[in-house]
Amino acid sequence: MNAFAGAKVKAGAAAVNTLLYGAIAGLMIGIAALTAYLLHDQIREPAAEPGNPGVGAPNRQHDGIIDIDPPLTLTDFTLTDQYGAATSLGDLRGQFTLLAFGFLHCPDICPLTLREMQRVRDMLGEAADAARFVFISVDGARDTPEALRHYFEFREIGGMIGLTGADAAVRAAGDALGLAFAVSEETAPGGYLVNHTAGAFLLDERGRWIRRYHFGVPARAIADDLLRMIKA
Repeated sequence: MNAFAGAKVKAGAAAVNTLLYGAIAGLMIGIAALTAYLLHDQIREPAAEPGNPGVGAPNRQHDGIIDIDPPLTLTDFTLTDQYGAATSLGDLRGQFTLLAFGFLHCPDICPLTLREMQRVRDMLGEAADAARFVFISVDGARDTPEALRHYFEFREIGGMIGLTGADAAVRAAGDALGLAFAVSEETAPGGYLVNHTAGAFLLDERGRWIRRYHFGVPARAIADDLLRMIKA
């Protein structure tokens, strides 16, 4: 084999190796992304209680919709909204309340959740006046009332109540719902990340927990479910 032919063989082998390494790298990135999604999706689910088979049992409408039966009475809490006003659980009574937890520096799950909540509100049409939509921050150190207000205005998120407060106050608000959150060892361009329970929770007009919507349940399914209760 002359020098020219040998060079061609080596070049071909190098190209094959490059493609192989690229494929392996792509596969590893995909596996890592899937793992991160699954871990981020749910830190801890509400545990089923003895004598309460409704908790943790999907209903017939969608695998990700869980009936809380009997409804769970929540302990009152007080947080601060995006305008600096104190807001308690009592202030939310009188209407259905769809709420979710998250933080403004979240790169993926939280923006998607807010977008889906906005879609649910739009799908309800005039019936949206019978419901409130609440986003509770799990990152009170950065998510000040002013930050929440600017975020909603910049992303054109209307009709959303943003609540924030100290960690202890947020944990008190979400404890009965199975909320868990903690600062992650991971970082992003915007700073640290926060692992937290994803999905949404529905409270009835009396402020009792009646539904759990896992992250990924379509906005249409949530809107239809909520609309049935509003019209009941």
